[in-house]
Amino acid sequence: MRTLYVLYQLVKRDIKMSFAGSLFGTFWMFLNPLLMMGVFYLIFQHIVKAKFPQEAMEGASYTVYLLAGLAFWNGFSQSLIRGMNAITDNAYLLKKTAVPPYLFVLASTITGFISTFVSLTYALLLKDFPYSLKHVPLLLPALLVELFFVMGVALLLGSLCVYVRDISQIVSTLLSFVFYSLPIIYPVSYVPDPLKPFLVFNPLFYILRNIQTALLKGYIDVSVFLTSLVLSCLSFMLGILVYKLLRRGFYDVL
Repeated sequence: MRTLYVLYQLVKRDIKMSFAGSLFGTFWMFLNPLLMMGVFYLIFQHIVKAKFPQEAMEGASYTVYLLAGLAFWNGFSQSLIRGMNAITDNAYLLKKTAVPPYLFVLASTITGFISTFVSLTYALLLKDFPYSLKHVPLLLPALLVELFFVMGVALLLGSLCVYVRDISQIVSTLLSFVFYSLPIIYPVSYVPDPLKPFLVFNPLFYILRNIQTALLKGYIDVSVFLTSLVLSCLSFMLGILVYKLLRRGFYDVL
C-alpha cells in the first residue's frame, strides 16, 4: 500500500510540474489532443484533400478514426518519452530519498498515458454518443495492454539512458518515423502491399488495432489481442529484467 501511495503522489507531482507556470495550466491536457487532431484534419481533408471512403474508416468519420489513432499514439509516445527520462530527470531526488527509481519511471509513464483517455473521451462523444459508451468495456483491456507494454519499454530504455544519455535523443527521432509507418492518420487498407509484412513485425500495430477495432467496430479481434497481450507481457518482463541488472550502478553515474 505504501508503494501505491508513493506512486500516486509522484503522478500528482508530475501532473503539476508538467503545467507549472503555464497560463492555462492543466487545461492543456484537454486542449493538446484537440489541437493535434485539428492540424492533421486540416492537412489531410482540406490541404491534401485526401478523401478516404467510410468503409476504409471502418464505418466512422475521419475525425473519429483520427482520434482513435491519436489516442493510442499520444499515450504511447508521451509515456515513453517521459518514462525513459524519468530516472535522469529526477537524479537529485533519487540521491536524497529512498524512493526506488522504478517508481519515477512508472509515475511518468502513467502521467503521459492520461492523454489517451482524453482523446478517447472526445472520440466517444463524436461517435454516436451515448451508444458509443458500450465500447468502453472493450477499450479497457486494450488500454491496459498498451500501458504495460510502454511501461516495459520505458523501464528498459530508462535504465539504459542512465548510462547512455544519447538513447533519449535517438528514440525521440525514431518516433517520428514510427508514427507515419502506422495506420494512424490513414486507413490500414491504404498501406502499400510491399510494406504490409513490416507491420506484422511491429508490436505497436497490434496494440493500435485493438483500440481502433474496439472503438470503431465494437469488438476486439481475439488473435490480435492475444498477440498484443503476449508482446506486452514480454515487454514488461524484459523491462524489469534490464532494470534489475542495471540499477546497482545508477547512483554511481547519476
